[in-house]
Amino acid sequence: MTFTPEKAERISPPQETTAPAEKASSIASSTQTEEYTIVHTAPRKKPRNTASLDDDEPLIDTTEALAKNSKKLARLQKKQQKKQAKSSSKVHNFLDLPAELLQEILGHLRPSDVRYVAQINSATREFIRQNEVSIAKDITERRYWVLRRCFPLPVAFAEVDEASRAALLNPQWQERTGINKKPYSHIKALDAQQICSCPSCLLAWNNLNVVLDFAHFQWNLDHREPIPMLPRGSNPDWNRQLTDAHARIVEKAMISPLCYAAILERHLNSILGTLLRQVRFPPKVPIHRHNKPMTTAAAKTVHPIRLYHVTESDAATEDDTFLERDGRPSYEMPFHRDNYYSLLAYVPNRKWSREEQRWMYYAAGAHDRDLMWVKDRFTPVSAPAEPPGCSHEEFVASFQAAMTTGS
Repeated sequence: MTFTPEKAERISPPQETTAPAEKASSIASSTQTEEYTIVHTAPRKKPRNTASLDDDEPLIDTTEALAKNSKKLARLQKKQQKKQAKSSSKVHNFLDLPAELLQEILGHLRPSDVRYVAQINSATREFIRQNEVSIAKDITERRYWVLRRCFPLPVAFAEVDEASRAALLNPQWQERTGINKKPYSHIKALDAQQICSCPSCLLAWNNLNVVLDFAHFQWNLDHREPIPMLPRGSNPDWNRQLTDAHARIVEKAMISPLCYAAILERHLNSILGTLLRQVRFPPKVPIHRHNKPMTTAAAKTVHPIRLYHVTESDAATEDDTFLERDGRPSYEMPFHRDNYYSLLAYVPNRKWSREEQRWMYYAAGAHDRDLMWVKDRFTPVSAPAEPPGCSHEEFVASFQAAMTTGS
């Protein structure tokens, strides 16, 4: 049995209750059986020396945050993460949508609406400029499926091959086309050095300029105000500025599909305004005070049988689907502003087939056919080639001078 010094100090000696003889014998026996062992234990650990704190120095909190392992807290954190992920996926800007979806949205708008959308900011304008061809194609196929086949664009002179250029610049051909390029009062003459002067391109140029001029005077026709007439042989400044502006728009439409779609939109509005004019703007009949009727008369219709059977519901769709119905063909171009008073719907380059009961469009491919015809008949015997160091304008001037002296 082993006792440590600490325990030995705390144990008190047993009380003496036995006799002295017995005591002596017990002591002798105990000395033989019990032995005391002294174990030297290690000294007690000294307490850590705490740093002496100075009352003048600021206290620094060195405690660490306890780890939070609550299930409720984990659920709240997961819910907050889902909420943040959901809010980050929301579209905050028009341009945040995918490019395909943006193009689909813009393809359902009118050309005038697309122009207003392009004024939002520079990024939107740049996106519309880069995707102008696709957007304009979607618009024309949805809204102006008939008009785009009736009013094709003229072809630029630079896109024609060299052999055809020589034939188009032939003075004999230019003299023949003088009847189509004569100075109309409402159309600016075509520049043969900038635009192809084949018969189909001449007709396309005149038609688009007439469309813009006819749309310009719709206010006069709606309010029954006379259109200003020009004296024979005169061309005042306001008319020259108007025709120049229309010519610039047509030239821009040759390189901008959205501008071309805007011209078709204006002509569709002109057709609807003409066919529904007396419904929207009933005539004001002066009534004498002695024969004033007791009830208001109903508005008169445009004609007993309205052309294309157009209604306000057709106008609300804002497309040219109603032009596919049976109606009157347009074979003659309005060569004077006097024709605007009796012009109902100018839709050229098509004819009605009684056998198939549908419209037949013949403007497609007319440019290639007419250009081939002109090249076969008016190509010079030896057409000079354009020198590599010579500009296009200098080549045209020299070629015309050579052809004039040769003829």
